[in-house]
Amino acid sequence: MELKQLEYFVAVADHKSITKGAASLYVSQPTISQQIKLLEEELGHPLFIRHAQGVELTDDGATLLRYALRVLQNVDDAKAEIQGAASSHGTIAIGVLPTLTRSILPTVIRQYQRIHKDIQFAVTEGSSQRLLKSITAGDLHLALVDLPLSDPLLAVETLWTEELILITPHAMPMPPGPLSLEQVRHLPFITMEPGYGLRDALFRMAQARGFNPHIVHELTSIGAIIGFVEHGFGISVVPERTVELEIQSRRIGFVRLAQSNTRDIGMIWRAHRRLPDPVQTFLAFLRTYGWQSK
Repeated sequence: MELKQLEYFVAVADHKSITKGAASLYVSQPTISQQIKLLEEELGHPLFIRHAQGVELTDDGATLLRYALRVLQNVDDAKAEIQGAASSHGTIAIGVLPTLTRSILPTVIRQYQRIHKDIQFAVTEGSSQRLLKSITAGDLHLALVDLPLSDPLLAVETLWTEELILITPHAMPMPPGPLSLEQVRHLPFITMEPGYGLRDALFRMAQARGFNPHIVHELTSIGAIIGFVEHGFGISVVPERTVELEIQSRRIGFVRLAQSNTRDIGMIWRAHRRLPDPVQTFLAFLRTYGWQSK
């Protein structure tokens, strides 16, 4: 059993596809297929179930994955220690939802850099699904996403809970809140495109009240949602702190919602792999940050 075989095996397990695993490592599909076959022959057990959509780990494959991740992490840790990679300097690659880029993350980063002046950040904005894939592929150290989220390859910690409100065109007459979402089921909704947790939250809330929202626009930024609501194209459900300025400036109206009107935000990273020292220090900062008071 060789390290390269374990790297190939983990890539296929991450992507649930031999083709995608090979592409992520810039090697040919036959090369990975041959190495996986050699691993299975050496262990005497199949590691994957092959099907038309890709591959799935067998029970034996899941066992090997746990050990393979530890082995590869130990190798990375040894390289880091010998080469002196552990330091207070560096760049932290962090992914974030569009709803958190307007004020929350910039504020956090600026406050952190006042203390740790040598740390830089590479920020990637995307949907929860995209950020999850980037974490498992090793492209990001951390990501701030909406929860719940369950994946054996990920470590997950909840950071804060935020209130979701209904935003409307400013001139639209609405009954005083708290308002049940069912009372506006007849109105057109604007939300994020599939893959974004905010859209999932809207559908969870609506389906709990026995209906699916009528979606007229699916967008990729919170700014676009605000613009379409402001110009009368529909209503939307968004985090309150994301639209505080627009509410104060009377660009849009809002109504508070009754029942199950919150979502959890948390941080995720690749489980079973040691994070670089600068990332661990930033994680500790995030855990003690006064989220609910911001």
